[in-house]
Amino acid sequence: MARPGHLILLAAAALLGLRYCFLASPEQLPKAKSGVDFNPAVAASAALPALTMLAEDAEAKYGDNRKWSAVLVPLTTLVFPITAFGVFVLYSFTEDAFWRSPANPGTPKAKAAEKAWREHPLFADIKDPMFGLLNPDDYEKGLEEAWERAKPAGSTVTVKEKLAKLSKQNAPHWETWNKVSSA
Repeated sequence: MARPGHLILLAAAALLGLRYCFLASPEQLPKAKSGVDFNPAVAASAALPALTMLAEDAEAKYGDNRKWSAVLVPLTTLVFPITAFGVFVLYSFTEDAFWRSPANPGTPKAKAAEKAWREHPLFADIKDPMFGLLNPDDYEKGLEEAWERAKPAGSTVTVKEKLAKLSKQNAPHWETWNKVSSA
């Protein structure tokens, strides 16, 4: 929803814009000048259509077309793609290729980036499932109560065991919970 200040600004802009919708009264019109005002920009824009008659037609000559086709067609269809694909293949076999990919988390560059993030005080405990909670004890208590009411008959899984297991793994927690809940 828009804030009140935005609505006031929009209303003021609309009111200011309304003054351009109406003509001025004859008393407020500027007085006509007796001399002629020459504007060079208007004269140049009026002369442009006449200047286009002097230009040649924009078409390639037969010799130029054939010469450039002999160079550009092999260049764009063979040389550039082969070079680009070759560089990509060589890059994909390097150790740090695709280091940001979730499928390749163990590269040295990915480990160095993760270590740098963990050294920052705001992201030091980001892997902790309780990270960011103001009262983790209250959350655990509520989670235990909810699990005791909702767990299937005969289940031996406890909340404390599951939270301990989740705190030691190196995977997004929502994927693990999704697998557990669908089983």
